[in-house]
Amino acid sequence: MARSCSRWVANAMVGLHRHGHEHGHDDSDQESGFGVESLRNNDLLYADVYRQVIDWLALPFGASVLEAGSGAGGFTSLLADAVALGGGKVTALDESREMLDSTRDLVQQGGHGELVSYQQGDIGSLPFESGLFDLAWASRAVHHVPDQLAGVKELARVVAPGGRLVLREGIIGTRFLPDDIGLGAPGLEDRLNVGWHRWFTSNVRAGNVRYPFGWTQMLVEAGLSDVTAKTFMLEALSPFTDFQIAYMGRHLRRWVEDDKRKAMLDADDVSVLTALTDPASDAYVFKRSDLYLQEMVTVYVGTARQQ
Repeated sequence: MARSCSRWVANAMVGLHRHGHEHGHDDSDQESGFGVESLRNNDLLYADVYRQVIDWLALPFGASVLEAGSGAGGFTSLLADAVALGGGKVTALDESREMLDSTRDLVQQGGHGELVSYQQGDIGSLPFESGLFDLAWASRAVHHVPDQLAGVKELARVVAPGGRLVLREGIIGTRFLPDDIGLGAPGLEDRLNVGWHRWFTSNVRAGNVRYPFGWTQMLVEAGLSDVTAKTFMLEALSPFTDFQIAYMGRHLRRWVEDDKRKAMLDADDVSVLTALTDPASDAYVFKRSDLYLQEMVTVYVGTARQQ
């Protein structure tokens, strides 16, 4: 598995350099933009965490896996490597033809492209018969469905009895700054987290059906059993890789480049963020040697009941 992951990272780095480093209008939480370039970069960032998740899931021999929301294909490629020994299959689904093309391009650079099929469609109305997959995986996709519970029930529908539905959802936010950076009031990242929730409610979930319970409860209400959750840690210290720097840079720049996000902050914090993201400023964040990138990635798992 480690060798497969290393090969995928090397191939994906080729794609990243081909498309450039960070010139899209993306966002590191994937809540807006959805550019191939940014999602490829994020896949590189999360590569080791993805590997840990797949190892923990211990896919059954010959598993049939659905990835609902394949994005740029990084996780798809690792899934193909994971099911290859047992002759399993992976189905990559995404609403975007551009994303499916990106997924196909990346997977075919690996050694198991023949194990992956591609389907354009959305979680709200999956184009599959019931009970088809041993495992369905959806990463940061369900919260875009207008009725999240209905979307999870639809995902559960296509899972075979005894199979599992796995959601990567919830945000325990990215952090990498010291609490006191010497500019503005201490606790900038705490205020960014508050601003993010306000922005998310106003711009991603506005007008949609609210679900005022946790993800584990949603899996239970979708009819799944043996519900559990596990959190994996992403962390890195300086010196950072190119894709780590690109990710952290976007994480801050979005607050000064996106007017809707900027409106969630006070003027002092916007001024600080402008200085932190300006390479010509003495306060440019990547002139610091004390950054510590950390993020918690949580997956929620439920098992389809035996008939």
